[in-house]
Amino acid sequence: MLYGDWIGRWGKSCPDREALVDTVGNRRYTYGQWAKDVYRMVHHLDFLGIRKGDRVAVLSSNRAEYLTLFFAASRLGAILVPLNTRLAPGEFTYFLEDSTPKAIFFDEDHQPIVEKMKSKVRMEHPVCFDRSEAVGRSLASLWEGLPSDAPPDVVLGPSDPQLIIYTSGTTGVPKGVILTYGMITWNSINTNLGWGLRPEDRTILHSSLFYTAGWNVFTLPLVHLRATNVLVKSFDADLILDLIERERVTLFFGVPTMFQMLLESPRFAKTDFSSIRFLVSGGAPLPKRLIEMYQAQKGIRLWEGFGLTEVGPNNFMANGKPGTVGNPMPHVDVRVVDSQGKEVPPGQDGEMLLRGDHMCSGYWKKPEATAEAIRGGWFHTGDLARIDEDGHVSIVGRKKDMIISGGINIYPAEVEKAIESHPRVAAAAVIGVADEKWGEVGKAFLEMKPGEKLTLEELQGFLNDRLGKYKIPKYAVMVKELPRTAASGKIQKFILKEKHGKPNNE
Repeated sequence: MLYGDWIGRWGKSCPDREALVDTVGNRRYTYGQWAKDVYRMVHHLDFLGIRKGDRVAVLSSNRAEYLTLFFAASRLGAILVPLNTRLAPGEFTYFLEDSTPKAIFFDEDHQPIVEKMKSKVRMEHPVCFDRSEAVGRSLASLWEGLPSDAPPDVVLGPSDPQLIIYTSGTTGVPKGVILTYGMITWNSINTNLGWGLRPEDRTILHSSLFYTAGWNVFTLPLVHLRATNVLVKSFDADLILDLIERERVTLFFGVPTMFQMLLESPRFAKTDFSSIRFLVSGGAPLPKRLIEMYQAQKGIRLWEGFGLTEVGPNNFMANGKPGTVGNPMPHVDVRVVDSQGKEVPPGQDGEMLLRGDHMCSGYWKKPEATAEAIRGGWFHTGDLARIDEDGHVSIVGRKKDMIISGGINIYPAEVEKAIESHPRVAAAAVIGVADEKWGEVGKAFLEMKPGEKLTLEELQGFLNDRLGKYKIPKYAVMVKELPRTAASGKIQKFILKEKHGKPNNE
């Protein structure tokens, strides 16, 4: 069995090595102990009738059982489908209908959402991680009776799907990115080689597990190395600082907003950072001042990374050259091309294409979108970049209209569609504007129906049940008419950005 049993392999060869520090459940796991829990979960999934290729959805905050479920599903060849806990209740129907999971696991906090979904979507096996059996079975009540012996091997190859992570597209239709066993393995190989990770390394897993960063920045690469993850429920600056010192953390990943929040904590100055080898920032452009402040105050390298759910996400070896994300990882190819697909000279801007075995196999049930994104073996990122004479890559902009708020992608088309469902709105356009805390937030422009008006508060209240809170625009402006092209009538967002690209101006 070449894939799917990392925990089991380490459980045999180094059973006493610390694998997971669970601050949520207040427990510490060795690889030997964790392997037994993974196999217990495998037997439970097998009892439910889960087989290779079946989907298993999860709606839960970060917890040890979530990780255990992933490795158990991987051992069986089942496909884990993490669901975004920040979505509004009405948004889940699409994801469950699209992925058709045979089982859904959830925590007690999200049980009411699952209960609502039961009347809308077929749920064959709802399972609660906690002891409540108000909706489905309780895993906690079954746990002690499950066997922990190794199950039979399943034949798995590098092209078999291991994860489906949903990300919205510029059309507003969510797409399930298929992460295969080969992709996840090669991202780990690239990460471990390119960043020089070690079996002695320790990191904090705070990123939500419905994002690729939660799995693939440090978590799985460190499991691949038999290193240690420290699990927390979610990001909290004071807790992170405490754990960096107490657990002797060596690596840490965050988005720029998080690094700013750590700096602003009263505990920052007193925290012992001597165990940290380096920090990595991703998800949004990294301000130069943050790099300088961490270097000046703690003497620590803060590197800027770049990746996406579909490729990597770890694509570059940060090397400290200001303004760049570094050189490509050992097994990553990069091209920068013009609008005709021709490679541009060094120093010239163009669209960045990526290639390698760390690339997804496409989008779940969306062959057209897959064919558009992956052409000739290259993934077309939609991001603008340049490569200098020494091969260092700089990210210079976004070809698409995506907004990045606190490191999280927001796709305007999805927000616009929700706004335009309001009975008083004729058309809407959403752009990103600068925000001191989040980097970017949404600003909506509303073309109203004749005689109609809508306040920002009314709009936000209308969107509360339709969109996750982070997607709801922070600003709204009513306009007589949105700028459009004469030929096709498409909204010209560049005009909105030029004239109204500041938070409070109209």
